Amino acid sequence: MKKITPDTIIQRNNEILTSDLDGEKVMMSIKRGEYYGLGKTGTFIWDNIDEPVKISDLVAMITEKYNVDRNQCFEDILPFITDLIEKELIIATN
Repeated sequence: MKKITPDTIIQRNNEILTSDLDGEKVMMSIKRGEYYGLGKTGTFIWDNIDEPVKISDLVAMITEKYNVDRNQCFEDILPFITDLIEKELIIATN
């Protein structure tokens, strides 16, 4: 996998089935036969990557909503984004 940077562009994998459950997302990968759940921040990210978006733009949206430092935000979401890419829930391009 390529290194993820603020310039990496991500978007949802449209093959993933999603549903809302009490304001959070529940997803299923048919390919893997696995279910996944997202908390509030993960749901916010998911809701904002239906179209391709640069991670730096996503960080700007998150920092505006949650009032957190941009560098800290990037460091905090990097493992989450990496996990979603590895599970093929989102697609990343550089």
